[in-house]
Amino acid sequence: MKKLLFVAIIALAALFASCSKKSASQSKALEAFRETADATSAFTGTGYNPEAPATAENAKQSTQPLNRKIIFKGSISLEVESLEKTQAAVQQWVRDFGGYISESSMGAKSANFTTRIPSSSFDIAMEQAGGFGKILRKNIESTDVTDEFYDLQTRIETKKVLVERLQSYLKNANSVKDMMEIETRVNEVTSDLETMQGQMNRLAGKVDFATVTISVELPPTKIEEGFELPDAGEKAKNLFCGLLTFLVELFFILLYIILYGAPIVLVIALIYWLCFGKVGLLRKLFGKLSVHKEKATSDQQSSAKNPQ
Repeated sequence: MKKLLFVAIIALAALFASCSKKSASQSKALEAFRETADATSAFTGTGYNPEAPATAENAKQSTQPLNRKIIFKGSISLEVESLEKTQAAVQQWVRDFGGYISESSMGAKSANFTTRIPSSSFDIAMEQAGGFGKILRKNIESTDVTDEFYDLQTRIETKKVLVERLQSYLKNANSVKDMMEIETRVNEVTSDLETMQGQMNRLAGKVDFATVTISVELPPTKIEEGFELPDAGEKAKNLFCGLLTFLVELFFILLYIILYGAPIVLVIALIYWLCFGKVGLLRKLFGKLSVHKEKATSDQQSSAKNPQ
C-alpha cells in the first residue's frame, strides 16, 4: 500500500511539472508577442522611426554611399512635315532605346505620344527626339526621390522581419485567444507590407523609366496629303455673313435716326413756325419794333425842322 501511494505521488509530481513547463512556454511566447507588438508601434506605416533600434544590416547600409534615385520627365513640341512618317519614326526610336509607348493620339493636323524610356538613355533620347522636326518647345524636369526610396525600402524590410517573427509566435500559441490575436496582427502587418510593396514598385518604375512626351503638329498651311488650299465656299459664306451684318447694322442706324432724329426735327420745325413761320410771333414783334423806331426817328426829324 505504501509503495502504491509513493508511485502515485511521483506521477502527480511529474504531471504537475509538465503542466508548469508547458504553461511557462506559452506565457513566454505570448509575452514575446506582446513585446513585438509594442515594438512595432514605432513603425506607423508613414515613415521610418530613427529612434527604433537599427539592425546590423541597416547600420552597414548607412555607411555605404547611396545610389541616387532620380525621376526624369521630358516634353518636346515639334513642327513636322508628315504625321504618319513621324509616328513610324517615334515607334522605331522607342524600340531602339528599349522603351515603349504608353499612350498616343492622332488628329488631322497634330499627334501626341507619351513614351517610357530607360532613365540611363534619357539625355540622348531627348536629343534624338529633336530630330523629328522643327523644335517649338522643349522642357526637362528631374525629381530626386533618394530619401523616399530608401526610407520605403527600410520600412519594407522591417515589415518582412516582423511578419516572420509573428508567424513563429503563431506556431507556439496553443490557446484560441492567443492565436486569434496573433493572426489579427499578422494580417495587419501583411496588408501594410503589400501596400508599401506596391508603392515601391510604382516608385521604382518611375525611377527606372523616364517619361518623354512628344507633341507634333503640321504647318498652318499644310495637311497630311499636301498643301491646304483656301476653301472658296467658306470664303463666300464669310462674305455673305459680313454683308448681311452690314445691312442689319445700317437698318438699326436708320431706325435710330427715325426714332430719335424725327422728334428733334419736328420740334425745330415747330419753333420756326411759331417764331418765323405763318404765326411769326418774333417776326411780328420785330416788325412792331421797327415801325416804332421809324416813327420815333420821323418825329425827331420833324422837331428839328420846326423849332419852337
